[in-house]
Amino acid sequence: IVMEYLGYKSMEDPLFRADKTLIRLQSRVPNNPDDEADYQEALDLFVEKAESANGMAFISSWGEANPGGGKDRVAMFIERAK
Repeated sequence: IVMEYLGYKSMEDPLFRADKTLIRLQSRVPNNPDDEADYQEALDLFVEKAESANGMAFISSWGEANPGGGKDRVAMFIERAK
């Protein structure tokens, strides 16, 4: 569910590789140093959170198979991914 929400499930999804699109759009940010810095900070945060959510979603898919795993661990990683 999380990977689908982030656009990682299909190359046809509008959000697929959204980070690359945001990088290309960076040239459209007004030439104001504050705006450029704010945009870069938002882009970095988006990439960080998307990668973290993707990782947590992946981990949750193997939660029950891991030692010490179980349905509660799967639920915990899914909730973290959200």
